[in-house]
Amino acid sequence: MMDNKYKLLGLLCIIIPILSAIYILLNSNILIPKGYNLAIDGYVISRNLMVIFLLYLLSKLGYFLSTKLKQD
Repeated sequence: MMDNKYKLLGLLCIIIPILSAIYILLNSNILIPKGYNLAIDGYVISRNLMVIFLLYLLSKLGYFLSTKLKQD
């Protein structure tokens, strides 16, 4: 019973950052600070970092799911 709760918690800890990274990529106005519209270099860097973070989390999710499927 407790093992299922930890699996759910682990899955939520993976899914929530993925969803937040996708939201930030789709709503990119969050990355540009108010009153400073000339921050294009920072915008490009932060968007690339979000893409790298999202790809890292997706690879971790794939590894997590593949190891769980092997055990079941």
